[in-house]
Amino acid sequence: TEFTQSMKIVVVGGVAGGASAAARARRLDENAEIVVLQSGPDVSFASCGMPYYIGGEISDRKNMAVQTPESLHDRLNLDIRVNTRVIKIDVASKTVTALHDGKEYNESYDNLVLAVGAEPFKPPIPGIDRPGLFSLRNLQDMDAIVEWINETTKTIPAEAMHCVVAGAGFVGLEMVEQLVRRNFNVTLVELMPQILTPVDEEMAAILQRDLENRGVTVITSDGIQEFQSGSGNASILKLQSGRVLP
Repeated sequence: TEFTQSMKIVVVGGVAGGASAAARARRLDENAEIVVLQSGPDVSFASCGMPYYIGGEISDRKNMAVQTPESLHDRLNLDIRVNTRVIKIDVASKTVTALHDGKEYNESYDNLVLAVGAEPFKPPIPGIDRPGLFSLRNLQDMDAIVEWINETTKTIPAEAMHCVVAGAGFVGLEMVEQLVRRNFNVTLVELMPQILTPVDEEMAAILQRDLENRGVTVITSDGIQEFQSGSGNASILKLQSGRVLP
């Protein structure tokens, strides 16, 4: 597809989908005006590297930023606007309404790309809003986990801490690896009958044995029923089977 010279493209969302779409549009047309509206502070970051920063394998946080608004402007002439949330789309007038620093403004477009991504699903489990319970979706989630670990290990040695990872997908297993690297006691809880469901059961069994040989407690076919109060900011996890994890 060849864009016309007067084409204006607005991309809602950055990171993998939005930033890639904007970069591809620029390669197709050097003259198009391309605006990227990103709700968070980071337009492009190494999401796959987040567990490894938490574990200390990646030591410099600057390495987590793949591109910045400045670098994308200099390389591809993209107008990147972070901390800008689109709150309305008017398809009749071909405008979006954006909110930045508490102020609304309208931005027109010829073509609109929606790459808003998703948010982690937080099931309505009692106690899920207790302190020390985290999702891992963006760099702010990553920073919160690192801050929690750093503060907690000031008074509790890593060897005495117990971490639970809910979900044995790719990111869950990466988090298990990195928490073990930091010498925490780690339990992995998976609702399905096996870890890493995209692979065959026989392959998953090999991986599970490897985890257990490294000291990880692996619990499958069980889910979290409730987060209860423990000592201080700690939580006690009650599983659907009745098993309790301190």
